[in-house]
Amino acid sequence: MRDSFTPIEFQELSINLSKTALHQFIKRMMGQHYALFWRYDAKTIYLTVELGELTHELPFIRNEEFLTMQAKVLYVYDDVLSDALENLLQSEKGNGIVKRTSKGPLYITSYNGGDVESMIEIDGSEKIMMNKNGSMVQYKDDGKALGPRTLYNMLNLEIDYVLMELFEAIEAKDAPRISTHKQRLKKLVNRRTQIEQLLNK
Repeated sequence: MRDSFTPIEFQELSINLSKTALHQFIKRMMGQHYALFWRYDAKTIYLTVELGELTHELPFIRNEEFLTMQAKVLYVYDDVLSDALENLLQSEKGNGIVKRTSKGPLYITSYNGGDVESMIEIDGSEKIMMNKNGSMVQYKDDGKALGPRTLYNMLNLEIDYVLMELFEAIEAKDAPRISTHKQRLKKLVNRRTQIEQLLNK
């Protein structure tokens, strides 16, 4: 089970689940001693997954032959559940982005049709990106090796990461870290503004 301050974040999640795949997922989670319940509202069906004090709700949209697990953003505070969801992304050819944070780098994996489209590691001023063909691109802060749109997307991800670091520093009342993260955030936002101007031309 993960620390409550380091959830695994799923973005733009979309997985079509047949009845067989859904039953297998439920059976697998029950085998890990999770309790599962269904909850309904007007448009969405929720699968509630409970273990101890942790409760997660997985949103589904009903279709004729399958259910679609769909969420703009979903935070998961449990390793077993997050691994199960990532396995579903692969086995059921889903789409989505998985962000895993740790005491070190931020890892971001993008899935398209169940395949890994890209894997990104962000750590300080250096980033490493692996595309779906397995080739890797490593670059420094100047970003000269990347096009404007790619760099813009990367800057957004890094801004999210620095905001998280800044929040932790504020909670810890760590003045030096707060100052460092604020300076880095300002630099990143300014650079993003410059990239936006290029994209809007």
